[in-house]
Amino acid sequence: MTFKSLTIAMNLTRLAKTIVAYMEKNGSISARAAAADLDITSASLTRRLTDIEDAGIPIKRERRVHPVTGKRYTRYSLDD
Repeated sequence: MTFKSLTIAMNLTRLAKTIVAYMEKNGSISARAAAADLDITSASLTRRLTDIEDAGIPIKRERRVHPVTGKRYTRYSLDD
């Protein structure tokens, strides 16, 4: 975690801190990555992202379309 994120994240839940750390390490997270890598549901990811934003850490949302399946999804990243 960066110093800025670390100082803000002190008020976050353990899972929210894990999500912030994941985004810092990997650049972004999607619901599928959260389920596969962190074993959390899409609803839980959404709730924790709201908690992260409420703590003052801005989140960038990028809508994408999967190149093979054509399904739409959102990638979340820290917005500096």
